[in-house]
Amino acid sequence: MPTGADNLKADPVPSTSERAILGTLADSLWASIVDSMSEGVSVHSTSGEILWANQKLCELYCKSVSELKGLTCGDVFHDDVAACPHEQVLAAGSAARIVGDVCVSGRRLAVTVEPLRDERDALFGFIRVSRDVTSERRTKEQLLKSGRFASLGQLFSGIAHDVGTPLNVISGYAEYLLMRTEPSGQGHKELSAILDQTRRIAAMFGRALDLARPPQGRTDAIEIKALLEELLDLAGHHFRKADVKAGITCRMAPPLIYGEASQLRQAFLNILLNAGQQVGTGGRLQLVIDEGADMPGFLRLSLCGTEGSGIGHDFSRSLAGLIPGENESETAEIGLYLTRTILDAAGATIRAAAGEQGVGLMICLPLNDKSRS
Repeated sequence: MPTGADNLKADPVPSTSERAILGTLADSLWASIVDSMSEGVSVHSTSGEILWANQKLCELYCKSVSELKGLTCGDVFHDDVAACPHEQVLAAGSAARIVGDVCVSGRRLAVTVEPLRDERDALFGFIRVSRDVTSERRTKEQLLKSGRFASLGQLFSGIAHDVGTPLNVISGYAEYLLMRTEPSGQGHKELSAILDQTRRIAAMFGRALDLARPPQGRTDAIEIKALLEELLDLAGHHFRKADVKAGITCRMAPPLIYGEASQLRQAFLNILLNAGQQVGTGGRLQLVIDEGADMPGFLRLSLCGTEGSGIGHDFSRSLAGLIPGENESETAEIGLYLTRTILDAAGATIRAAAGEQGVGLMICLPLNDKSRS
């Protein structure tokens, strides 16, 4: 793509206003400086005609300078029906920022329009500066989301505590009555069901609170298959609602891994919920646990899935934030970022793995605590 400096030297300058604007930019030093800016810059006459644009703006709008020159700002940046922001700037003689972000090629831009004046302080054009704020906006949204999650976690903790007391009363009386009832007697079956269900509710609250627990710096011996089965049960409501089915296959003796149980529960639950969301309605998820032949001392946990249409899903794209090096230039979704941090602390390695069902994720976890040092 040709640079601004190349086009400045080749094209004629037909008007006094353009000569005043381009005279400075035609200097190769200034042209190279503006071309290297991270903001998209376009220079316009008072009528809105584009006289020059830097390299960043050309990249954002997928056009060369020669293609942009001669077009009006309405042709490129906004609907001609709408009032052009530069009219307000030229009328007021002061800079103005366009309200809201401008979306271009999947990017979000904050745009400022500033007037240009000559040595007699007369207006002879304007400059439009577009700053890419995609990552900024995403970070802000994720921080707001994490704040809401933190508030919900505190609310849930209080609810769990309040519910715990009546649950204990119900289960206590049920157990007392059950002890006074013969196995074949009236009400024994019903009381057993009440006791089982109250214990189940209490266990679910306990697991959910464990997920919200902050890091304690402990090292636990964890049976990974049991942990994943527990999390699939916890995520069962979400999967049933989305018609997503998930299964686990273990091809080795029930293995133990070492790490902080509450943190690893958070990490794997987030992976499962995200994976279920990505395959969509009617999707299928498969978790396979086996020995990592190429990594002695590690087990291999493979996640793959198919979408509702039966096509294998590509998790290397939809969950790229989990894979080191795949999403470094962008701000990963905050849940995936935290998940990756937890797995890194547990000594895990994560990479994409092509298979029969699209592209899955392969998570290798140490089988002993020494592997993490």
